[in-house]
Amino acid sequence: MRYAELTLRASGGFHPADHAIAEAGELERVAISQFSHLDDGTVVLLYQLRGDPGPAEAVLDADPDVLGYGLSQAGAEVHAHVHLAPNAIIRTLTRLPQRYPLVVELPVECLRDGGLRASVVGERETFAVAVETIPETVTVELASIRSYDPGTDRPAAALTARQREILDAALAAGYYDVPRRTTHTEIAAELDIAPATVGEHLRKIESRVLTRVTGGVDTA
Repeated sequence: MRYAELTLRASGGFHPADHAIAEAGELERVAISQFSHLDDGTVVLLYQLRGDPGPAEAVLDADPDVLGYGLSQAGAEVHAHVHLAPNAIIRTLTRLPQRYPLVVELPVECLRDGGLRASVVGERETFAVAVETIPETVTVELASIRSYDPGTDRPAAALTARQREILDAALAAGYYDVPRRTTHTEIAAELDIAPATVGEHLRKIESRVLTRVTGGVDTA
């Protein structure tokens, strides 16, 4: 059994609604927390977004392929339950776990350039066959593939999408370099959150990642 990390980018976006959300200046796609392919051929996506929900409502109202949606906001975090008629790209991607013996690890991370980063468990031969069915307008990059170890593989899977974003920002800024090249305040300014929030998240991140690696008990 193999563990693959993939980055997907679609020319013109994965779906008009998804592309419009990605382009909305005051709204950021963070992750796709869940997805379901219904018997009638339609698809339900549960987005995790951040920012002003106004652009999301405008985008979803304007798209004729959006059959219905609901928004829930807690602070800057916005969750969008979107029921849509899929195009060929969304139809193919959401059906991959049904057509092939693959498990897509959730959430699927949304990238700032409009792409997606997904982790998938299956056999190497299955990955190759499944990727061949993806429309040519989607570029698939294989970041890594290795043997799957359920005990220690990918400790970041224990993190929430928000925690992963803060961890990525901390790593990029050199927070874990020796000597350390940034501070909670600088990371907070980059993400437009409070320094205390960064510190609390990093404490939980460190606890959860070390717990997954050492096999201890996570008390965070």
